[in-house]
Amino acid sequence: MTSLATERRGSTYVEFLVVVVPFFLFVLCVLQTALLEFADLVVARSADAAARSAVVVLDDDPARYQGEPRNTVSPGGAREDAIRRGAANALAAMSTANDAERSSLLEVTFPSEPGSDQLRRAFDPAELVTVRVSYRFRCGVPLARRIMCRDAGSGDDGDNFYIMRAEASLPNQGARYAYGRSAR
Repeated sequence: MTSLATERRGSTYVEFLVVVVPFFLFVLCVLQTALLEFADLVVARSADAAARSAVVVLDDDPARYQGEPRNTVSPGGAREDAIRRGAANALAAMSTANDAERSSLLEVTFPSEPGSDQLRRAFDPAELVTVRVSYRFRCGVPLARRIMCRDAGSGDDGDNFYIMRAEASLPNQGARYAYGRSAR
C-alpha cells in the first residue's frame, strides 16, 4: 500500500484547478472592465447630448414647456424632462436596461460651473450651461461584479452597481427675440 505523500494520481487535476480558477476569474474581470469602459463612454456621450438639449430647451418657447419661464429648469418640470430624455436617448446604446429602468438609474443635474457641487436652476443668455449626468450601471458579470463593483452599492435584487458620472458644458444659445404671448 502506498502513502498519500507518494501518491501521484489526481495531481494533474489539482494543478488544473489551481491554474484554471484564477484564470477564469481574470477573464471575467477583463470582461467586466470592458463593459465598464463602454458604459463610461456612453455616459460621456449622454452628458454631451444632455448639454446639447439644455442649450436648445432652456431658451425655447414657454408654451412648449407648460409655461415654465425661459432659461429656468424646475425640478420635475417639462424643461428638465426634455433634457433628461436627451440624456436617456444616448444611454439606449446600453441594452442592460429597458427605458423605465434606465430612467430610474439616471440623474441629471446642473452644476453652477464644471466640477462644482453647487447646483443651479436659472441661466442667463449666452452663459455657460453645465450638465452632469450620473448613471448607476448594473454590473452583470458573475463573480467579477463582487470584486469590481462592491463599493458602489447594490440594488433591491442584490445586483451591484457602479456609479458613472460625466459632465458637459456648452454656451446657452440665448435667443434675442420674444415669443408670441409669453413676451408680454
